[in-house]
Amino acid sequence: MKKIITISINKNEKNRRIRAWKEFFGIVVLVFLLSGYMAHATTFDAAADFSTTNNPNGVWSYGWSSTLTSAFNVYPYNGKIIPGKNLDLWVDPGHIASYCPNVLHNATAGTITFSSARWKPGQLSFHPGSNGEYSHVRWTALDAGIFDIDAIFTGIDFLYGTTTDVHVLHNGISLLDGLINGFDKKSLFASTILVRKNDIIDFAVGYGSNKNYYNDSTALSVTIISVPEPCTLLLVGLGGLLIKITGDSYLF
Repeated sequence: MKKIITISINKNEKNRRIRAWKEFFGIVVLVFLLSGYMAHATTFDAAADFSTTNNPNGVWSYGWSSTLTSAFNVYPYNGKIIPGKNLDLWVDPGHIASYCPNVLHNATAGTITFSSARWKPGQLSFHPGSNGEYSHVRWTALDAGIFDIDAIFTGIDFLYGTTTDVHVLHNGISLLDGLINGFDKKSLFASTILVRKNDIIDFAVGYGSNKNYYNDSTALSVTIISVPEPCTLLLVGLGGLLIKITGDSYLF
């Protein structure tokens, strides 16, 4: 004859287990939602977001200033620097010498050589003016938040060598002041900063210590990525709650 074994669970214990399971699955759902939130950080890329038709272009704008922190003048004209070269150009026709100051972009899948400079596929560059004008690529914050900013300035004049001064500014306050002296020479910037809505981050290039604008093409690579600030603490808190539930409520 088979022996039947029965396990008795009192009502309070059963209810406690049910509540624990509900809390556990609630945490699982929250973690998945949080993971999705973290995965959708917004990325802004100066070269990839470049516009040949709009200035300002969303968060980005292109322009020049007489001194590093003086009034910002938006480039009003866009076109090609030379027909057939496929280098997209932003410039101010009322304030130029030899198409400078400017912002240029190679939107093609091939390398473009013009004069003594060379642009890689998708590369963005800017050039100072003859009277020491600074050329700017500007980012304006749509919302307050924390952002990771990475910028690389690179000399791209392969014949004579770029000689420029380069800068990153937050609302006119310098975060980086560097020099480019030579072809493929670089100045790097990486930082995580807190911004408010409508704050401005400027990336600027001047004509350098030799104080002439010849052969000063300077490539600019910039990515700005939003950081979802509450996520880490929330995950830690959820992990602690899960340990408490599994430890105190006897799920199994």
